[in-house]
Amino acid sequence: MPTLHSTAVSGNPSPADLACAVCNLSFAANGGIESLATDLLALSADVDDHDPLGLLDDPSDPDCQPTIDCRLNYQPTPNLPMSTWYFLTGLSDYDQDHRGHWGASSVGANLTEEAARAIAADLLNQVLDSVAQSA
Repeated sequence: MPTLHSTAVSGNPSPADLACAVCNLSFAANGGIESLATDLLALSADVDDHDPLGLLDDPSDPDCQPTIDCRLNYQPTPNLPMSTWYFLTGLSDYDQDHRGHWGASSVGANLTEEAARAIAADLLNQVLDSVAQSA
């Protein structure tokens, strides 16, 4: 199972600890790692469709395989119990809203469930790093 940030809150928690705990609770309420991993697996199934001519596909070079960029965005909503989460795919050049906290990765074809969970955990950890730094 992927390792996530520790968000245990006890004693006298720092603002960063509290912000990360709220972020984690909101993420879990929106489906958590398993839901995001399912989205990543679905995205992986579409990867070959994005290179129909096979221009990027060079079997001799593992770094030259088609991928799709993906991003996880968390926008905390002050004074409300739930925050907004977005899962975006494709080129980030077209992202018009840059608010909130972000995690970014890319997905190739034939993604395994274990790899999808690891990418999902990494995306969440990137978001939590941003939340902790801004608290």
